[in-house]
Amino acid sequence: MILEPNPISTRQITYDPDHIMLVGEISSTNGFGRVFDDACDEGLTVVSHRTGKSIVYAVSHIERGDDGIAFWDLIPADRRQKHLPKLRLFND
Repeated sequence: MILEPNPISTRQITYDPDHIMLVGEISSTNGFGRVFDDACDEGLTVVSHRTGKSIVYAVSHIERGDDGIAFWDLIPADRRQKHLPKLRLFND
């Protein structure tokens, strides 16, 4: 079952149409939480500030740099929502 980890409003992230991606900074979130009740995957819940609808995103990739983590890529946890843009959170 998909849980609803830490929520983030769409006001805290930006849509980048050139890359078809949501973009934000990890400091604008409440951090990651558990996504599935039977696994340790981490992610967060994006809540639309317009509609109130939410989508749970799970970490799919961690990009590491010389100084640690550069950014996290997240994708919708529900595979039926795979057409939605991915979310990239930069480590600021």
